Amino acid sequence: MMQLFKLYEDKGKAYYYKQLFSKDDQTFVKNTLEEDTESIAKFLGLDITAARIKLLANQKRSYKPKKKDEVLLLNLKDALTKVQEMSGDFTLVLNEVTDLVTILFRGYETVKFNKKGTKVTKTTKTFEELSSDAQLQKLIDQYHTVLKSNKHELLIVICNFYVDFIKIEPFNKYNDIIGLMLIYTIISKEFQVCRYGSFFKALLPVKDRLDTALIQANYDWEHGLSQTDALVRVIIDVLEQLHREVQGKEHIYSFDIKLNKTNTIESIIMNGPAVFSKNYIRNKAPLASESTINRTLQMLKTQGTIRSLGQGRSATWQRVKDPHEKFNVQQLTLFSEED
Repeated sequence: MMQLFKLYEDKGKAYYYKQLFSKDDQTFVKNTLEEDTESIAKFLGLDITAARIKLLANQKRSYKPKKKDEVLLLNLKDALTKVQEMSGDFTLVLNEVTDLVTILFRGYETVKFNKKGTKVTKTTKTFEELSSDAQLQKLIDQYHTVLKSNKHELLIVICNFYVDFIKIEPFNKYNDIIGLMLIYTIISKEFQVCRYGSFFKALLPVKDRLDTALIQANYDWEHGLSQTDALVRVIIDVLEQLHREVQGKEHIYSFDIKLNKTNTIESIIMNGPAVFSKNYIRNKAPLASESTINRTLQMLKTQGTIRSLGQGRSATWQRVKDPHEKFNVQQLTLFSEED
């Protein structure tokens, strides 16, 4: 309960973040999309090298897919972009789900509604007798009805919808991927922090917990006794981690407003690890341009503060001077031992 109180307190900062980051909103979104694309590729275990994943995730350049998994990744990238473009305006309706499926598997595989139900005409049919699209429509209707009642906590409703979607298997294949993207879309609408930090990057380290929680939620689902507590805890932990990361970005961004970006990068280098890479600086100062980072590195290299260890994209740097060296005070001794 205390976790939820803190989570909703953090959720209430969405308007503040929107105002604070407004000047560089698109830069934040670009960085988030790239991190989400890279992380979901790893989450799904796509057969693509890390270097290739990074290239395909790039928001400024377009690359043609070389194999099937790359087609799926580029489709996922498009879907993630659409979610960010909606920026909280998403409404869960059947057409939105079918549109999402179209984007995800375009040029990849044919994904369509399962053939279910019965041809027997009745005034009323049981849920099992409904077609797959009718089952999904009913599930969506129930989701909105429960939300409007205000009797249940938001994340509990979302997680129950997630489990129900996977269990009814409305599509002939890939219901796990569709469900994952659907749950992300719903959460990103309710928690705007997903605009400024990568949901899938925070989800990746707890993948095993998520898989276990989904298995637990399957027990007794048929009898209406699905246990979703563990799943809710995973999502809460992910959102908490996401808020902590964005709070760190807020601190750096506020500091950056007062100082120029070169000073910010220099401060990051002087107060960070002795050996570091450009990626470390990019993660700490996501709004700094590549030219600003390179200019600062060259300036510090010329000053003898850092030195290069290698060349190319994988090159690292080493801080030569102690970060507090320039603040040390040498005591003047009038009477040395030699005297």
